[in-house]
Amino acid sequence: MKKISIAALLVFVISVLTFSAGFAEMLKGRDFVRLGKIATLKGTLIEEGHEWSLRNENGIYDLHLGPSNYRDDKEFVLTDGGNATVSGFVHGKDMAVTVIETGGESVTLRDKTGRPAWAGTRFSKGDRSGNWERPSHNM
Repeated sequence: MKKISIAALLVFVISVLTFSAGFAEMLKGRDFVRLGKIATLKGTLIEEGHEWSLRNENGIYDLHLGPSNYRDDKEFVLTDGGNATVSGFVHGKDMAVTVIETGGESVTLRDKTGRPAWAGTRFSKGDRSGNWERPSHNM
């Protein structure tokens, strides 16, 4: 009986951990705005496929930059291995970027409330409700 209880508990714990990891993968930039704290990080840019991260002394942060064609339209180029200063909403090791500076250039991707700069433009897709209110306790 005791072995069955331990096995059931182990299965439960593994299931919860697997679900938690999967849940983090479902979050989007808007969620990190809602859940995150405003911060500025400095570090080195890392490109993996079409995804960008920032490595600094505290670890690696996944950067949520919005549509790449918006940055392309602004002629803003990210370089793998380049130094960057990134401001935005940090939740865990994820950041919904508001402003990124690298190579002497910068681009604003979200305003201080977290509303995407591309919202309502040809680069926008998905929910266009415009509801970008953010709880004031995280500001």
